[in-house]
Parts: sequence; structure tokens; C-alpha cells
Amino acid sequence: MSDALLFAPELALIVTGLALFACPIFEFRYRTAWLLAAAGGALSLAAALLTIDMSGQPFAVGIYRVDFFSQFAKAALALGFVLVAVISHRPETLDRSAWVEFPMFLLFATLGAMMMVSATELLTLYIAMELAAYPLYIGVALHRSTGNGGESATKYMVQGMIASAVSLYGMSFLYGVFGSTYFSDFVQQLPAATGQPLLWIGTALLLSGFLFKLGAFPFHFWTPDTYQAAPHEVVTYLATVSKVAAIALLCRLTALMTDVQITTLLMWLSIAAMTLGNFAALIQQDVKRLLGYSAIAHAGYVLIGVQTGAQLGFSSALFYALGYLVMSVACFLVICEVGRDSDLISIDALKGLHQRSPLMAATLLIGLFGLIGLPPTVGFIGKWFLFSAALEQGQFGLVLVAAANSVVALYYYLIVLRAAYLEEAVDAAPVSVSPWVRLTALASMAMVLVLGTFPGRFWDMAARAAQALG
Repeated sequence: MSDALLFAPELALIVTGLALFACPIFEFRYRTAWLLAAAGGALSLAAALLTIDMSGQPFAVGIYRVDFFSQFAKAALALGFVLVAVISHRPETLDRSAWVEFPMFLLFATLGAMMMVSATELLTLYIAMELAAYPLYIGVALHRSTGNGGESATKYMVQGMIASAVSLYGMSFLYGVFGSTYFSDFVQQLPAATGQPLLWIGTALLLSGFLFKLGAFPFHFWTPDTYQAAPHEVVTYLATVSKVAAIALLCRLTALMTDVQITTLLMWLSIAAMTLGNFAALIQQDVKRLLGYSAIAHAGYVLIGVQTGAQLGFSSALFYALGYLVMSVACFLVICEVGRDSDLISIDALKGLHQRSPLMAATLLIGLFGLIGLPPTVGFIGKWFLFSAALEQGQFGLVLVAAANSVVALYYYLIVLRAAYLEEAVDAAPVSVSPWVRLTALASMAMVLVLGTFPGRFWDMAARAAQALG
């Protein structure tokens, strides 16, 4: 019974997923599937919070670990799934024939992400990564416009499969070094194996799959194209839940391999991601594409904490993951509502938003203020923690580069806000939102501000989760 309780967040999703699988068979309407998905996500969130202080191994010893770190990450994943599910109450940019199946794909992707953060063995980790990836390959292809869906899905799937293959190749190297696929064996044998170049190469290759999910350099090429062309609701998931899973995995792997000296590689990848993402975003006119390049830049910010290899750095990365989740939800909620009749959302489409929907304009304002890093949002305090972790390691130059990049980012975020607040709409209808979306908008704004104003309790949880990595 205790093992089942440890696996409760995943069990909630599995049971809900089976129910969702039956929905198209019995020709249920989309609203039924949507309510089931949201309820299953809420149940999984409750289970993760209920078991957050528990620890153990519900399966064979060494392959799956439940601890504060895994349950903290699962709670964030379940929260993100619930928010995305509510936003997707009418996924207008999806092919209508696939509406009923759509919640099932997102749910199983979330299940795979949850299994990823608990996996402590390479093959278990790889299977979980694939379970998290394939439903999203399908989801990206479900665009109501065949041209948009085919193009974005092809780019995302091909690059995702390449990253997956490279990760698997890296796993084979690690097996060659350690003669085992268990993380516990890695820890025991690591001091004796640090002089082998194959260990460094295998670890670097393994990172590629996580960097792809994070949208970090050099596996970032899919991000702007897929963000722009994929259905709005699918992109919302990619920009939120998928990022949390990638950050958690990077923290676990880096904590495991601190003696391999991969931190220097991650530092340079951080600089490249921040610089490329911010400067490329300056010339974008499509809002989703702009946020795609912004996501690359924020992947670089997160890597600042991860590359320290220290507990403070991991704590700051996990805290920022939670903050980035709610900031992105706020921004993409507006895109989903404003873009119900448009496949592509230009900056001009946001003109006069403060008149057309004051709530959506305020949600966008708070979300973008968070991404900029202005107080009192979580973006400000989150970057403060990240920069503090780097300064503790004496990396003043890295912090200076990150601060300069934040100034660059200020420009393109303010362009979007100028359109929403300072320019008049031309022949644009008011944006009507449902009570569910209104509630989600208020909740996302509240979380961005509460995390930024009263970060203490959430920081303590992130710090405790990072401590569990050891």
C-alpha cells in the first residue's frame, strides 16, 4: 500500500488517461474529456503534495526514486498541466476532429515527465523521455491548418529524435565506463572514473536530450519555428510543463556528475543561449516566435544556476522553473484568447488590448514584467537567486553578461506592451473570456506576484528539493 501511495501522482494520471482513451470510443464530447483531464491533473497535484514529505522506491531497487525533489517537481508539473488544461477549454487552433483525443496526449506527456524526474536508471529515464516526447510530436501536428501543422511537427519531431538518439548514444558510453545503468553505481565508481575522456563525452551527449526539451543552445533550432506554427494550446504546454521537467533533469544529472567538470560546458551554453535568444527576439513581429526566442534566452538564465554545480545553484534553478511556469502561463493564456481566430499572432494583433479586454491586458502585463525581471514579480527575485548563486562561485563575468542580456530583453518586451497599452486597435472586436479563463488569469497573475513578493516558503521548498539531490 505504501508503494502505491508513493506512485500516487502517476497513478492518478494513468487512471485518468485510460478514461480519456475511452472517450472517443464511446463518442463522448470534448467537454467531458476536458473535465476529466482537469480533474485528473488536480488529483495528481493533490497526490504530489500529499506525498511530498515521503521517500522510498516503489519498484525494484535503484530504478525509481521518490523523494522531496521528485515530488516537488511533480507538483509543479501537475500544476502546469491543470493550468494548460483549463486554458484549452476550447482549442480552436486544433483540428476539430482531434479535440477529444487532445487532453489524453497532454496527460500522457505529463506522465512521462513525472517518470523522468523520478528515474534513477538510464533505461528507465530513456523510456520516460520518449513517453513525454511522442504525445507532443502528435499534438504539434494537430493544427487546424494542415500546412502549419505538418511543417512545425516535422521540424519538432526530426530534431527531437536526433536529440534522443544522441542522448541514447551518450548512455551507451556511460554504460561502457561504469558497466551499469544505475545512478547509484555511478556515484560509487565516479571518483575512479573521472580521468576517462569517455565519461566526459558520454555525459555531454546525454545532456543533449535535456537541452532539447529546455530549448537551450545548441538544440534550440526547433523552438521559434514550432512556437510560431504549432497550435496555441500545444505551445502553451511546451513553454511551461516541458520546461520544468527539463530543468529538474538537468539538476539531477549535474548533481550526479559534478566531478566530470561539465559545468564549464554549461556555462558557455548559458552565455550562447542568453545572447542568441535575446538578440534574435529583437527583430520578431510574431508574438509566439518572439516568445520562442525569449524561451531560449530564459534557458540560458536557468543554466546559470545549474552550471554552478552547487546546492544554491540548483535551488535557484528549481525556484526559477516554478516562476517561469506561471509567467509563461500568463503570457500564453492571452495568446490563446486573442488568437482564437488566427493561426499567427502578430504584435499588431495586440493593439488596443487594454480596451478590448482589460483583464487580458493586465495578465499580459504581469507575465511580461515577470519575464523582464521587474519587481515585485517572481522574475526579479528568481534572477536575483540565480545571479547570487553564480556570484558565490566567483562568476562575476557571467552575471555581467546575464545582466546585459536582461537589458536587451527589456526592449522587445516593451514593444509588445506598447501595442497592448499605447496603440489603438483598428477594427478589432472585444475579447470575451469564459469564467474558467478569467479565474486562470487571476490565479496566474496572483502566483507571479506572490512568488515574487513572498518567496520565502517556496524558496525553502526549492532548497529542500535541491538538498534531496545529494
